[in-house]
Amino acid sequence: MKKLTTLFLATIFTTGLFAQNLSGKLSGTVTSDGQPLVGANVVLQGTSSGAATGEDGTYYIFDVQPGIYTVQVNYIGYQTQVVSNVRVTIGLTTIQNFELAVAAVEGETVEVTAEKPLIEVTATNVQRTMDSEAVENYAVRNVTSMVASQAGVVNMHDGLHVRGSRSEEIGYTLEGASMSGAGGKVVSNAIPEALEAIAVQTGGFDASIGRANAGMVQQSLKTGGSKFSASVLLEGMNGPSDEPWAMTGDQDMTLTVQGPIGDKIRYFGAFRRTTTDNYKNQSRWFTPFTIAGGNPIPDKIGGLTTSHDYVVLKEGENMAFTDGPNHDGVYDPEADAGDAIRGSNKFYAFDNTSTDMSFNGTLQYDLNPLVLRLAGTFTTDTYQSAGLPIQSMFNSRRHETTTRNHLVNLKATYFLSTNTYLRANFRLMGRFSESYDKSFNNEKVTTADGRVAEFKTGENSELKDWLAWGDRDAVAQIDSNWANHFGTPGADSFAGSYRYVEPSNYNINGFRFQRDGARRGGYSKSRDGYFGFDAEFVTQLGEHEVKVGGDFLSYTYQRYSYTGINSLNSKIGLDSTLYDAVVAQSQRAYTEVTEARLSSFIGYDPLGNDWDSNGDTKNEYDKPRTPWNFSMYVNDKFEAGDLIVNAGLRYEAINQANLDLKDWNNPPIDRNYEIVDPFHPQYGYKDMPTQTYLLPRLGLGFPISDQSSFKLNYGKYVQMAPMNRLYRSRASGWSSWGLLPTRETKFEVGYGTLIGDVASIDLTVFTRNPEDQVSRDVYIPGTGEGMNAYGSRDMTVYTNTDFSNVIGIELDFKSARVNNFQLFANYVFQDVRGLNSYPTLGTIGWGKSTMINATRYDQRHQASAVLDFRTGRTGNVVTDNLGMNMVASFNSGHPYTLSDGSMGQRDAGEGALLSDNDPRNRAPREAINSSTTPSYFNLDLNVEKTFAVPGVANFKVYATITNLLNTQHIINVYNRTGDAYDDGFLNDPDLSSLIIEGRGPEYVEMYRKINLANRNHWLNDHSFDLFGIPREFKTGIQVSF
Repeated sequence: MKKLTTLFLATIFTTGLFAQNLSGKLSGTVTSDGQPLVGANVVLQGTSSGAATGEDGTYYIFDVQPGIYTVQVNYIGYQTQVVSNVRVTIGLTTIQNFELAVAAVEGETVEVTAEKPLIEVTATNVQRTMDSEAVENYAVRNVTSMVASQAGVVNMHDGLHVRGSRSEEIGYTLEGASMSGAGGKVVSNAIPEALEAIAVQTGGFDASIGRANAGMVQQSLKTGGSKFSASVLLEGMNGPSDEPWAMTGDQDMTLTVQGPIGDKIRYFGAFRRTTTDNYKNQSRWFTPFTIAGGNPIPDKIGGLTTSHDYVVLKEGENMAFTDGPNHDGVYDPEADAGDAIRGSNKFYAFDNTSTDMSFNGTLQYDLNPLVLRLAGTFTTDTYQSAGLPIQSMFNSRRHETTTRNHLVNLKATYFLSTNTYLRANFRLMGRFSESYDKSFNNEKVTTADGRVAEFKTGENSELKDWLAWGDRDAVAQIDSNWANHFGTPGADSFAGSYRYVEPSNYNINGFRFQRDGARRGGYSKSRDGYFGFDAEFVTQLGEHEVKVGGDFLSYTYQRYSYTGINSLNSKIGLDSTLYDAVVAQSQRAYTEVTEARLSSFIGYDPLGNDWDSNGDTKNEYDKPRTPWNFSMYVNDKFEAGDLIVNAGLRYEAINQANLDLKDWNNPPIDRNYEIVDPFHPQYGYKDMPTQTYLLPRLGLGFPISDQSSFKLNYGKYVQMAPMNRLYRSRASGWSSWGLLPTRETKFEVGYGTLIGDVASIDLTVFTRNPEDQVSRDVYIPGTGEGMNAYGSRDMTVYTNTDFSNVIGIELDFKSARVNNFQLFANYVFQDVRGLNSYPTLGTIGWGKSTMINATRYDQRHQASAVLDFRTGRTGNVVTDNLGMNMVASFNSGHPYTLSDGSMGQRDAGEGALLSDNDPRNRAPREAINSSTTPSYFNLDLNVEKTFAVPGVANFKVYATITNLLNTQHIINVYNRTGDAYDDGFLNDPDLSSLIIEGRGPEYVEMYRKINLANRNHWLNDHSFDLFGIPREFKTGIQVSF
């Protein structure tokens, strides 16, 4: 043990210092008749944690994992007091005082149940915590929904927003380790049954927390109990199969197991497997349709020439066929049967399936005074996309993506005394994702001319393997029908010149439908992660809790995508020796790929090989990006009675591993956006220096009366810019030179008061001022003499030119459980203004916004409420162990801009849809973002009942209904009309009259049923729908033993 302790201490002081503490603290006094008892022993039952009271009767128990505990206090000659239901919360001090009486009989024990506090008296910022009980009771088994129910949190299509933040400005941690991906968003959440607590900090943080500007979502896993227990949960979606809301087909199985190994080791594990038949919310509100009475409609090449292919669009019986030799436009079951493809716009095109498997676990080894805690999460996710349900309904070919994530954290805590400890964390996170043609996975194909392709996920596939996806001869070995559609429609697809002419879309009155076998995409892969360590020294000096610590994280970022399958295959069709160069991966292949920009690569070479494996030929510009972040801090939390002062200073050193131009008038790029010489001594790139920051943090809390308190929080924050904005491939044609981290200053002041002894209400006024936010702008090289030596053209770049101003008010109400009911409710008013809502809204030719406007995610009014009803053992078979949880949520809508404009470059099937991300053919009719989408109100409900079999198991059955009222929530609208049901195209003769005149009433019918009723053009242009999800009904059973 002595050697282990020495090794631990040496490790701490040779690795560096940190950061985020996911534990809590227990404190209080032990008295008798108001006089302090010195030397009383206070212990947490089932653990080795405890403390003795000091001269003033005060005790402190540090580094307690979040959870519910039983606390026991012993003092010779006095009654032993045991208090159950004591809750320890992430990052806060739980106050538990004891008043002991003289024992009339030796060994006399008094048992007490603690009440859950309505006001967190030790908090100096806004922090809302859901413990395992609240997580279990919540209506929806979804961590994102739980977080979104908290005051100040907005859930939109691009993720969560906290108090008017961008989605990438929120930090996510599990067991103190970051769960944020390269884009700043959470990679994966914990399994709900594995969670001990979720803490959502929307206000300021103390100096020990970094890497997040707006908010912090902290998740903590359960610790194994003192007795073995396990549970099995099975959940499935129910409802009639002909209802759109019943099409997701969710199935969920979750297993948990926990218990002790001897006296010193506790383990907990949770495994979850979920499958979904249709994970895409974009296709949930769907209306089946029939066009032209269900008669065949001809496909026209280029919109003019009949190809002798026909499409039948009839509800539930869609079909595409190649007409027989008589070319009469009528389907003949005998002559045309071999060329018929049957699809369905009601069922077939919704097979967006996914399979997820996750494991969360903890292992805690108590070697008092040393405690080791190992926590880990492992996730695999495989999903396939069917594309948009209308334009893809005849195409049975699928693209698939596989993602693997892991996060491991080892925490070591060593108690030097009951009031002083050292803690260190060692953590590792990794993520790998790969997208590919599903039908070619684990398949080896050999064409007649001897070309071999064999693709396997997770292995080092090559360019030749991906090129087979666009080679008719290789595709024919997977599915002969797919190969039949290669070539020009109406011509012989097996003519030699058509080997690489991939299936083109049907053109039905200007609407595009994919032919069966059309390739869904190219190949892509990504790898990112980090390793890090931290350490912290904590001591209690009288009424001061002093923390000194720091951390170091080193990231790795790699990206690769290949989209040029058709382009390179076309060249191979003209010169077969190019294929030999691809197989050999010769310089010729590299040149073809890079000059035509057929791939995008960071951390890989142009052909997709790991950069490190390229030997002397590797280009330094393409190397993996390895940014790092080092921080140190000191924090003093002074707790004197009811007065709390939480003051600290944090130092951040951020190296983003990005580049800047040596001369902004002379970029090393030619007019084709090719990097000529990245390391030119005068015109090349230079490394951005490490950015350093000093960030003061201050929090105050003190009572105004015996039932009310006041808090104030001020702080400065900084975080790395999102990596997906920082790094651009040299084949991208645009860049992110000189990007800095984003900064923020925020301030809040709050007042909390009890309402009798059953409820409390908190009022918080806050302001946020983010700076150096990322936006897109137009870079114009110098135009004077001696400038722009390589002739670069204007290009789009990311810059730190955005900022925001946010002010708001939060009201938060919570009650104790009264007559089986408990209520949590909140309301938020906020005003969020800035130059841009998202980094990508600026585009080439226009540049960044220069006016301050409301942002897209400014939901001015928000409210939510959670009503919970629980019974215990009532003795009545109906009401015994019955539970109900209802979640109500409201918002006043989000801003948009009423606009007008021409069709631009859109075709007839798209109409004159106005794009959010391209202002070139869009003109605002009002001040930017001065209109608002309709308000939103939603109810989710869970009803459950537990049947107990004493000594055997508990059986809980439950039903969950999301969107209880089955409301078609309007969450977006067409910018031209402000309406979700009409885009304004058909009713505007200036836009549509010529198209209608040329194509006739059949076109109008298609436009109404495909675009207006089913949003095909909107979904093709956006990654999100106009509407929220329909009602979902799930049932489940959980057996605990």
